[in-house]
Amino acid sequence: MRLSGSQGSAIFFYLIAIILLWCVSLVKISLASDKKTPFPVFELPIPQNDAEKNYLGISGSGKFKIRQIKSPVIIIEVFSTDCRHCQNAAPKVNELYLAIQARPDLKEKIKIIGIVNNGTNEVDLFRARYKVSFPLFPDQDSAISQQLGIKKTPTFIGVKNNDDGTTEKFYFKSGKFWFWNVNRFLKKIIKLSKLE
Repeated sequence: MRLSGSQGSAIFFYLIAIILLWCVSLVKISLASDKKTPFPVFELPIPQNDAEKNYLGISGSGKFKIRQIKSPVIIIEVFSTDCRHCQNAAPKVNELYLAIQARPDLKEKIKIIGIVNNGTNEVDLFRARYKVSFPLFPDQDSAISQQLGIKKTPTFIGVKNNDDGTTEKFYFKSGKFWFWNVNRFLKKIIKLSKLE
């Protein structure tokens, strides 16, 4: 079947319109992941380890909120110990932690924590196996993950503690570990959090 010139043109413009709409939707999805929004309030157990308490700038026992971490920016990795992508990500997240700690201008301004969809034993085994130096918190029933809207692991969330006492989410990426360039990722976090 042959198409007339006007039919061919109509189909061509229709395809162009579909492609443009698809591109616009991708841009919206990309921008939405870095949109600043209020951060949910939840509590985590205060670590028993003094080094982890010092790192977070908290003391005592009981529970604490993200707002109480003595840092303007917190990177939260939500993951599961049996997730292959999370296991593959562990060395890069450790590299990110060390890169931040090596910079005197950042080490008090950006902290990393992990929220793990497993029990304490699995978390301890993961910490030992992958030599994780930043604090990890079990979320065995995934209650916190659900509150954060986690659908895939690992998920990385950038949170900012504002001077007015509010906490906002400025970054959210889920799924297969995608940042292989730690310095590029760190620059993005600095830029989006306005630490620069």
